[in-house]
Amino acid sequence: MNTSDKPAEHGLLDFSRDSREFKDALMLMRQVLGPAECEKIAGMTGHPLFGDAIGYLVSSTWGAAFHRPGLPLRDRAMLMIGTDLALGREGPLKDHIRIALHAGVTQQEIVEALFQSIFYVGAPGFVLGLKVAGEVFGDGAGDAAQPATVALANAGALKELGVRLGPINHVAMAVADWKRTARGFAALLGLKTWRELPISSQMLDEARYYGEPAEYCWISAFARLGDTLLELCQPVSGKTMFADFVQRHGDGIQHVGDLSHPDPLGLVQAYTSQGIAVGTYGKIGGVAELFFLDTRTQLGGLVLEVVAPPTYAQIADLGNDVTFN
Repeated sequence: MNTSDKPAEHGLLDFSRDSREFKDALMLMRQVLGPAECEKIAGMTGHPLFGDAIGYLVSSTWGAAFHRPGLPLRDRAMLMIGTDLALGREGPLKDHIRIALHAGVTQQEIVEALFQSIFYVGAPGFVLGLKVAGEVFGDGAGDAAQPATVALANAGALKELGVRLGPINHVAMAVADWKRTARGFAALLGLKTWRELPISSQMLDEARYYGEPAEYCWISAFARLGDTLLELCQPVSGKTMFADFVQRHGDGIQHVGDLSHPDPLGLVQAYTSQGIAVGTYGKIGGVAELFFLDTRTQLGGLVLEVVAPPTYAQIADLGNDVTFN
């Protein structure tokens, strides 16, 4: 008789199949991972060498910890998502994103939580989070618990493009009032000085919105946090992807980019040849070309910015400093 078939008598890793914790664990795993995966894990508890250890681990985490009173399941899952990002744990991150979806967290809320982490665990953690979330959102996990609110393709779809973006060193938000948002960054993160740069079609040699000539204006404000360039984009007039985002979603993360890519024009060509459109385009004579690629389907609602030449945000040096005390 396997020790897992009888009540725990001694030993740290003993567990009982009849315990409330183990039954709660199987119920949650069945709802989140599906019956087949649940039965596979449950079957491992019968192994003569490590069965008790697996049972104890499952009972303690999926069972006891997630079913404790005092904190809702969605909050526990979001807490674990942040922990996984900080520790770089890809496997647990996938499970905890699935639990969050099961508990009613929307895909957009998860993406926002991943963005929030960038200021504390860095851009690599954010990119890992996007990759894992893409795999979860793309495999249909959580569909029974909620309608899909963000179309994020799995990581395999990105690999099929045959291009390599490189490091993410730029993250931007679209906001209704950049100064209001910047004051929040100043108060919470100490980012007090921002470089403000109004960008309008009048100052550009060429301005387009999904391929059509456009008249627009937005305000960009830049600040650096470590190796990451942060940007706040406030739409002012005309058709831009920033205005589209704020109108549909309010303030939030809107685009990311690698502003030091060695072949930005080649990168743009590689993406557009796969059918990805350039939503907003601007050419500042003698300085830079700005490409905002509509990768929302592949990146969970995020746009990808590519700047040529690869100046790592030389455009930010054109503005004026605004300091918030």
